[in-house]
Amino acid sequence: MRQLDKYLLYTSVLAIFTEDISFKYIIDWKLFYLILITNFAILAYKNEIKIHKNFIYFFLFLIIHGVLGFLIYQNSIVSLIAQILGIGISSIFYFNVVKKFGVKLLTKIYLQFAYFFAILSLIMFYFNINTFSKYRLNGIMSEPAHYAAIMLPAVFLCFVEKKYLKFIIILVTIFLTQSSVGFIGLFLILIIPILKVKYFLKYSIVVFLIAIASFFYLKSKWNEPIDENRSNKVVRRLKETHETFSSFITGKFNNNVNLSSYAFISNAFVTKSVLIDKPLGTGLGAYKHEYDKYYKYLKPPSYLTTSLRKINRTDANSLFLRILSDFGLFAIVIFFIFIYKSILIFRNDSKKIQQSTFFYLVVKLIREGHYFPPEFYFFLLIFFNNTDDENITHS
Repeated sequence: MRQLDKYLLYTSVLAIFTEDISFKYIIDWKLFYLILITNFAILAYKNEIKIHKNFIYFFLFLIIHGVLGFLIYQNSIVSLIAQILGIGISSIFYFNVVKKFGVKLLTKIYLQFAYFFAILSLIMFYFNINTFSKYRLNGIMSEPAHYAAIMLPAVFLCFVEKKYLKFIIILVTIFLTQSSVGFIGLFLILIIPILKVKYFLKYSIVVFLIAIASFFYLKSKWNEPIDENRSNKVVRRLKETHETFSSFITGKFNNNVNLSSYAFISNAFVTKSVLIDKPLGTGLGAYKHEYDKYYKYLKPPSYLTTSLRKINRTDANSLFLRILSDFGLFAIVIFFIFIYKSILIFRNDSKKIQQSTFFYLVVKLIREGHYFPPEFYFFLLIFFNNTDDENITHS
């Protein structure tokens, strides 16, 4: 492989771990954007940028739907253009990276970086370097949830490939994040295999025993006092979710609601309101403007500062919520395609790499609402990739 291709390969994969790495020279520069622009330019110079016809159809839909939303609901056209450009550049770039190098090689490099950053994160956590809090690991990522999500494919692949040392180390770091979405992802990795009939007897007993143990553990912790840092995170989240579910209907919050619960439920309330009033959606990039329209119906807890009362106003706290608000009933088609593709992938035992990305994408839908974080299109395009890697050669 030529040196320039090696540079493209390694930096394109490294870029997915760089969401929180930036430096200031006149303005703040994110490392991800610098890598993306540089590598995109190199691929264009080498005449290796291709655009699949499905991209054209998809972007035509985004533009037409977005412009109609702008004309009808008078939201910002600037937001639409910014989202189109961000999605377009990121997705087309990683489409060509996957096409050039193939999923097997890209995944091999991803696993190398994942293992390296897992070791680095443990060291950083031990010495309290860049930690989200004293009790939660986030490594070089901005939040524990982001770290957990990006490591889920690595956990799955290390396990199925019997790389048990790497599996254990990466798994430990995910537990140390204490991230709810990380635990959800691990639960899915545990439970998905029993959905296959041939694996049911093999895994069902283990899952049953873990489920029973988890039930009694949670029961033993249920009546303990709630503390933001020291109490069991899962128990705390379950209790707070139970207590504040009515806020999803009314938009009114008690003063004891946790900030994370408030962030999710307040944005769920806004999304619900948008769907009722505008079932066909409001257009790409419109969410923050729709949030402002419905915010007057929210009654946040009094302890929140003004800056926190509109938390996740720009990204809905969840990609699932944001897609529902932006595209309305059209979102059902998007989710149906994802579910159908997932079923096909898990029916094929040779699609382990694609299967691994499923777990990231699910927790991404649940928790992270940005349309183009560094890693999203890397995993998404591997998930949808049907190319036979055997036809790819690296000179």
